Amino acid sequence: MQDHLASSKRAGLTREDWQHLKNPATAPFTVAEQAALAFAEKLTRTPWEIRDGDIAELKKYFSDSEVVDLDLTVAMANLTTRFTAPMGLELERPPEKF
Repeated sequence: MQDHLASSKRAGLTREDWQHLKNPATAPFTVAEQAALAFAEKLTRTPWEIRDGDIAELKKYFSDSEVVDLDLTVAMANLTTRFTAPMGLELERPPEKF
């Protein structure tokens, strides 16, 4: 989690943004950001349910290259978490504070 906090902070996200992620539909995210968040959530929780329609929804707001980047970024974050958590690996970075 600390890696995600640190990288999101570098990208300009705030503590409030993290709170909004708990309920993106009521957050001040753009329609494109909401589409990306919905895709990321689905790819994380039920990747076997991703369909052509999910990709088509993203393509309303993002280029093909951006869709690939989004998919890869979410997949890599999931891979990292699914590898480190069961192994009990500790991060070398100090805890990030907002």
